[in-house]
Amino acid sequence: MGHFPSATLLLLHFSVFTVQIQLGCSRKVYSNTSCIESERKALLEFRQSLIDKSNRLSSWSGKDCCSWEGVGCSESTGHVVKLDLHNHFPFDPSRDFYDPSYAENYSLTCLGGQMNPSLLNLEHLHYLDLSMNNFSEIPIPTFLGSLRNLRYLDLSSAGFEGLVPNDLGNLSRLKYLHLGDSPQGWSLGLDYTLTANNLWWVAQLSSLESLDLSGVHFEDNGDWLHAINMLPSLLSLTLSGCDLKTIPSLSKVNFTSLTSLDLRGNGFNTPIPLWLSNMTSLMNLHLEGNYFHGPIHDSFSQLTSLTFLDLSSNSFFRTSLPSSLCNLSSLAYLYLSFNHFQGSLPLCLGKLSSLNVLHLHSNEFSGTIPTSLGQLTKLQRLRLSYNPFSGMLSEVHFVKLRELKFLDISSTLLRWNVSSLWIPPFQLQYIHMDSTKVGPQFPSWLRTQKEVNTLIMSNASISDAMPDWFESIFSQIHYLDLNNNNITGKPPVFKEINTFDRSIILYSNKFEGSLTSFPPNAIALDASRNLLTGNMPPLDGKSKVPLILRYLHLNDNLLTGSIPDYICNIQTLFNLDLSNNQLSGKIPLCLGNLQQLKTLNLRNNSLSGHIPSSFGNMAPLVYLLLSQNKFQGEFPWKMENLKNLQVLDLGENQMTGTIPAWIGRELSNLRILRLQSNNFYGDISTQICHLSNLQVLNLAQNKLEGKIPPCFGNLSAMVSTNSDIIPFAFYLTRHPQKLSNFMKGRELEYSSNLPYLRSLELSGNYLVGEIPEELMDLVGLQSLTLSNNHLTGRIPEKIGKLKQLESLDLSRNELFGSIPQSLSTINSLSYLNLSFNNLSGRIPSGNQLQTLNDQSSYEGNSGLCGKPLLIICPEDKSYDGKRSSDEHGPGKESDFSWFYAGIGPGVAVGFSAVCGILTFKKSWRYAYFQFVENVYNRFWVVIALKTSKLQRKFSW
Repeated sequence: MGHFPSATLLLLHFSVFTVQIQLGCSRKVYSNTSCIESERKALLEFRQSLIDKSNRLSSWSGKDCCSWEGVGCSESTGHVVKLDLHNHFPFDPSRDFYDPSYAENYSLTCLGGQMNPSLLNLEHLHYLDLSMNNFSEIPIPTFLGSLRNLRYLDLSSAGFEGLVPNDLGNLSRLKYLHLGDSPQGWSLGLDYTLTANNLWWVAQLSSLESLDLSGVHFEDNGDWLHAINMLPSLLSLTLSGCDLKTIPSLSKVNFTSLTSLDLRGNGFNTPIPLWLSNMTSLMNLHLEGNYFHGPIHDSFSQLTSLTFLDLSSNSFFRTSLPSSLCNLSSLAYLYLSFNHFQGSLPLCLGKLSSLNVLHLHSNEFSGTIPTSLGQLTKLQRLRLSYNPFSGMLSEVHFVKLRELKFLDISSTLLRWNVSSLWIPPFQLQYIHMDSTKVGPQFPSWLRTQKEVNTLIMSNASISDAMPDWFESIFSQIHYLDLNNNNITGKPPVFKEINTFDRSIILYSNKFEGSLTSFPPNAIALDASRNLLTGNMPPLDGKSKVPLILRYLHLNDNLLTGSIPDYICNIQTLFNLDLSNNQLSGKIPLCLGNLQQLKTLNLRNNSLSGHIPSSFGNMAPLVYLLLSQNKFQGEFPWKMENLKNLQVLDLGENQMTGTIPAWIGRELSNLRILRLQSNNFYGDISTQICHLSNLQVLNLAQNKLEGKIPPCFGNLSAMVSTNSDIIPFAFYLTRHPQKLSNFMKGRELEYSSNLPYLRSLELSGNYLVGEIPEELMDLVGLQSLTLSNNHLTGRIPEKIGKLKQLESLDLSRNELFGSIPQSLSTINSLSYLNLSFNNLSGRIPSGNQLQTLNDQSSYEGNSGLCGKPLLIICPEDKSYDGKRSSDEHGPGKESDFSWFYAGIGPGVAVGFSAVCGILTFKKSWRYAYFQFVENVYNRFWVVIALKTSKLQRKFSW
């Protein structure tokens, strides 16, 4: 979890301190004598086998080895009793361990090389610490098991791999043994693999008080608990990440003095063992990251010494919290997040008077929040987010929370209901109320919060003007997120702060006016989807250049003017989105100097001129979206250097020339190529077929000629529905972008579903020839549009292979022949347009085609018949006539003769009866003549519709 409670740290420090007191170590022992010569030589031999890049052991010279770095001697005997060579690198858990400079600086401070057995000459050695070094995956030396006087051995995160030697079981005086991964190692992403046959060798260490084997894999872990049960003096046990899976049953627990137990990340899939209730001295219990399930037993209430309990990230389905949990009056840290706990919170929650941290987020808790929560006078961190809580949070829930610093109630069904005059008892530093109903008024109680570092109130139903006091109080905030509200007024102005990772998120509001400056020290500014007007902030004395901005999103506003040249000075930019504004003028040539830019979105503006050839210098570019502008000229050839490009959208411009063949040769990572509605001409280069990652190809509405390349069937990303889209989808999740694509007869916009789109659009060109049979191999296609060309030939019979097809448009070509019956097997088809070709024959029926009954899908094909058209196929007519004639067979003539002979008298009698009734029954007479008039009217309506349709046909 990244949190280490003070009780745990005090326990470990106490253990180390106890060992050091017993050892009586010191740096300088005697003033007139040096250390023992044999031990000095042993240390020098040990050093010769080490690699010391940072020269940490430069003091290891001269006669007095007791004054050397990391060496401690006994005051009474002069023997070397302590060797502490652990890495003193200043670890920072908040740093990203993928930061290359951070990892490189650490590696330079590591000791490495080999472990020289000369250490065996230090017969009085009590303390050995080589942790946080890098011994390059060598095994732990077996000779360490011969250092019989060792009390303290720490080899954690030191780069050792392989089998843990059972010889360590010979160290019968050992009190402290740490071989696993330390928290500092986690911060650097270190990953070493140690294995052990079993844990029975540990059972011989009867004096052991602290054991940490984090990350050690046990080949036989069935009896691990019985081996541990042989250690009656054990105070701290850490077996996190050992993949133990099972917890053996115990009839009697011997290590009842245990104060700290860490079993996180082992994959246990059992209820919490009942024997834990016997460990009444337990203060810290880590069980997170497993699959523990079942009820939380009342026996837990016997752990009255417990100060730290972490059950997060387990599988407590349909489990509620028992009221007995409130008996843990010493509990200071309670982590229950990322489970499936349900039901209401215990009403007695206020009895946990020592509680400092309460994390309940990401569960299924429901009901109201008990008002006793307001009695937790020591509470500093409260997380209730991502639960279906209901009801209101009012002043009474916070009445005594004077120490509260961290409040997270986001994504619940709670409603914030406090008086506009309320003055909270706390001073919050972190406020997270995302997707919580806080509005409609802007919360006035924020005016009292002078220490806020992070404020997140996105989607909080606020429909109010930004108050005047907000800027003065929050102008130095570190992280601000007010997105997706209806906040009006001018955007706030921010002051400089002593941090370099500030983020300001204001998108989807109604802020208006112009931006006067960029937030100083900000890495992210997102003011998109507002009503901002005017030019981008000028570079003057009042506005400093934001040299550290990484994400600048001002899209979907009303900004005017040109893109200022000073944007080129923001060398840190990763993502620049100015789309959907009213920007004009040319793109600054220097924009190509942004060497870290990955996304450039300038679509839907009024930008003009040529696309700068300098864009070819932006090698990391992944997204380039320049559509719906007024760009002219040809493709800049330097863009062939954009090897990482995945999306290229130049649609709806005035560009000309041929589509370069180097696109297919050089831009091999392209997933989306959109060039529609330009003036590109010439043949489609077969080099495009080399783009194996291409999912969307849109060349519609140009002046392209020639045939459709049959090699389009090689576009493998359109073949497989399971192609590798995870990196693409992940990038879109972090940097969402929109893209238009013609599908189902209209322009649709894609964003989050863009990675899953497969589309081929070639409409509105001068393409000739037949539809290549190879296109039918693109079985992942969802949309195929080839309309408004001069294509001839038949529709390929294998079109039924395109099982994922949702939209098919082949209209306004010169296709002939019948419609393949296999088309009816495409169950996903929801849009079909085959109009204005020369198709003939019966329209296929069955399956999904039965629902596509729009006649306009087939109009302009005079030879087609059958539903949904009103034209009956000739074979249907002949079938009716043949059936009538076939009924006359041998022996049938006399029957039909009598039938025909009776027709005349029958008609006469029937006609007389009808006329008689109409003469004497007035109501029947009126109804009959009304019926005749309706038939007459319908007849002429049908004639008029047919005439109109013929006129439209010949007009084309």
